[in-house]
Amino acid sequence: MAWEPKVASPRARLALTAAIYFSALVLAPLVAALAVLVARQGSAEATREVFFNIAKWARFVAYGATGVVLMVLAAGPLLRARLWLLGKGEVRWDRPWERAKVFFLYGLGQGRLPNDLYAGLMHLLIFWGWTYLFIGTLMLAFHDDIKEFLKGNVYLGYSLALDIAGLAATVGVLMALYRRYVWKHPKMRLGSLWDDGMLLALMLAILLSGFLVEGMRVGVTELRGETIDVGDGLVTDPDWAPWSPVGFLIGKAALAAGASQTLMLNIHKAFWWLHLPLALGWVAWVGYGKLSHILLGAANIFFRRLSPTGAALAGAALVPIEDFEKAERFGAGRLVDFTWKQLMDVDVCVRCGRCEAHCPAYNTGKELTPMGFLQDMKAYMGQVGPKMWAARWRGQSWDEERAVAGDVVSFNTIWDCLTCGACEQQCPFFIEHIQKLIDMRRYLVMEEARMPETAQATLMQLEQRGHPWRGTQLTRTSWIEELAAQGLQVPIFDGSQEYLYWVGCTGALVERNVQVTKAMARLLLQAGVSFGVLGAEEVCSGDPARRLGNEYLFQLQAQQNIETFKAKGVRKIVANCPHCFNVMKNEYPQLGGRFQVVHHTQLLAQLISEGRLRVQDMGELWGVMVTYHDPCYLARHNDVLAAPRQVIAATGAQLVEMGRHRKHTFCCGAGGGHMWVEESGGRRVNHVRTEEAASTPARLIAVACPFCLQMFEEGVGSVPTAAQKGMSVLDVAEMLERSVVRPEVRRQA
Repeated sequence: MAWEPKVASPRARLALTAAIYFSALVLAPLVAALAVLVARQGSAEATREVFFNIAKWARFVAYGATGVVLMVLAAGPLLRARLWLLGKGEVRWDRPWERAKVFFLYGLGQGRLPNDLYAGLMHLLIFWGWTYLFIGTLMLAFHDDIKEFLKGNVYLGYSLALDIAGLAATVGVLMALYRRYVWKHPKMRLGSLWDDGMLLALMLAILLSGFLVEGMRVGVTELRGETIDVGDGLVTDPDWAPWSPVGFLIGKAALAAGASQTLMLNIHKAFWWLHLPLALGWVAWVGYGKLSHILLGAANIFFRRLSPTGAALAGAALVPIEDFEKAERFGAGRLVDFTWKQLMDVDVCVRCGRCEAHCPAYNTGKELTPMGFLQDMKAYMGQVGPKMWAARWRGQSWDEERAVAGDVVSFNTIWDCLTCGACEQQCPFFIEHIQKLIDMRRYLVMEEARMPETAQATLMQLEQRGHPWRGTQLTRTSWIEELAAQGLQVPIFDGSQEYLYWVGCTGALVERNVQVTKAMARLLLQAGVSFGVLGAEEVCSGDPARRLGNEYLFQLQAQQNIETFKAKGVRKIVANCPHCFNVMKNEYPQLGGRFQVVHHTQLLAQLISEGRLRVQDMGELWGVMVTYHDPCYLARHNDVLAAPRQVIAATGAQLVEMGRHRKHTFCCGAGGGHMWVEESGGRRVNHVRTEEAASTPARLIAVACPFCLQMFEEGVGSVPTAAQKGMSVLDVAEMLERSVVRPEVRRQA
């Protein structure tokens, strides 16, 4: 396989992106300024004859054909939009200014492309090169038909800018051809559709024919000092030619080869007439096939879901079922059950493979591939959508549709998803994969009762006992009683305290995680934080039920918590679990529960910065090498990146990052309800992640999630490289407690 350049650092990627955008945006004014400074005297009359060597009537052919082509282009998205409208209604045009900002940053600015360095650079070269060529064509038409302004140094700078843009686009297209047909990158595993190769060949033909036409024109006119049909006749100057460097070299080569003026004129005319239909054909193609992403992808970015709570990904806050009594169907089982925007998502996917390359399920041998299930839905919608639309147009029903959930998209594909958000974070068009898969889970669970046995057992446990942990001997107050027996009183929340400390099911009922809960309680007491807990009144946050597809159970549990919070006067909540943190911060507001929710690492970092928790000099973890695993629901879904690292730094431990970290983290394997649902096949996700941690020099793995803690605890005992190193796992709260709390207090507790 060919060498693949990578930039691991997010800051380096940001710097590279900024450099590329800066180079692209200042190219035109920079070269124009260069022309003014460097061009020799006598260049003031420099310009070109627009329809050189072409019959006068050709302009009418060109403009008439352009009008037809634009109508053909517009028909493409309109025909596809008919299929999207088979879906349910959804408002995606609120907050227009915020949408415009996102559109300019990620649509025109293509802010996500540099996540893949080679593909990003390739695409940016093509995009910016083609954009400048398009703008240059419009400028030339304006110059020819409305106001002549491409003269003198302005024209020379214009010529240089367009040649550079054409070269950039050519390099980008060649990179794409190399990646697809020589390198055969794994992301191209689905192979090429007929239009993949044809599109690249067409673009290369347009660029090369354009350069050849320019070269013949420069060779016949400027290099020979011939007179062109501008004004009363304008004598060209050989000094103008180098400002079209590609055309200059082609023209020089033709003259050096002994080409006659007649031959060069004939070549110019032939390739001009070839270039025109090729270029117009490309414009028409923009409305169809993969090339339509120029329009549809940009529109999809504009219509992305905007979080009212600041969540980083659409999948962080799932859309609720609004009215169970009036809902015709729970979840999405067929095409008509999805929204128009979800069906548009399916159409926008261009099989770039970025989602798949980062999907923990796919990369551990599961059936799920985010790109694959979208393509399956796209193919099916293209097959039956026109028939459904025609039947609807005639006012008839159409009952031949297959089920999407469990048929078009397989059962395992739906249940393999960890909802980690890697696909959504990577997708350059902001396709929302998670909601579709959860909607299909809802359909399977609530309409057909089809789910893995472990999912069914978990949901039954949640319904019967209010928590997902079968077989636990602990109660929600066991840890409180244990601390009380050791002389530490944990207050019950009564409305007078600043914070409600949300312990969560795992923090109270799983022995290993109880140690984290106790450490957090001791730290809060040590810092003098005003807090309380619910104790026996605490029930599940509802996150497991929602991610496992039982939306009705989720809303029951969430409403119960919201009512309890409001009755007790809760304003601020601190939670150890990123899943509880996420559901209360981003999803409870859907049901009227608006509270200020922070993760325990955020509060701990604040207490350290305020001096309320002081670290011992040369503490127990001073100089210990540690690698930190970013939980998906903390880093990727909610942008909490700095706080955990600030806490780790305060302990004096030496942080060594894994290759995949921060927002590019790799899931521990427990998301999407998979803490309780057995994996369908392939390698265990937590073993793959543990191997990555073991490949660092660190012997200690720091986590900030109770699920991650359990996954790594199992992983360090099962993965040989981790077991041989004797790796251990600690929550960042445990690390801080070892560094802050007085040793005699720790021993007593």
